[in-house]
Amino acid sequence: MENKLINNLQSEVKVGFVLIVAERVFSVISQGDERYLEGREALDKCWLWVESHTVNGDELYELIDNADYTGISEFAEEEEDLDIARLWSLLVDAVAYTSWEAYKKEKVKYLPQALEGIGADSITLFLNSAVETGFITGEEIERMESVLHDYECTGNETPIKREDFIKLF
Repeated sequence: MENKLINNLQSEVKVGFVLIVAERVFSVISQGDERYLEGREALDKCWLWVESHTVNGDELYELIDNADYTGISEFAEEEEDLDIARLWSLLVDAVAYTSWEAYKKEKVKYLPQALEGIGADSITLFLNSAVETGFITGEEIERMESVLHDYECTGNETPIKREDFIKLF
């Protein structure tokens, strides 16, 4: 999946697109799962960055990896069900991408080592991985890209509020 349209968008819109896909995939996790609240918090903080930049790159990165070994990356590593582990890995990737964009916006000189591999092609890799999980299809992503393209062509400002993104897609 090549995403030239997405690569030309402002960083908040790119993150919003990634988060819409992450929300779709995360919806598979039961609210009764003991890890659900931490996953939900991670997504909510990412949306906060998109909407208002009231969280920074460090705060977002701490959701993935922290000194207490309680970050969401632990969920992916400890999960025995491969499909659910991949889902958690996708959530980690979405938060990592958001954190990377936040660090870029903050003009931070040095990134955490785990984020150094993130780049312009990371959205494509994320979307391909999302499709591989089977929790979202390539056609759904293409429809979302088409909606985003049509919206951009109208000259309207692309939304950065979670509710507006959800309505758009």
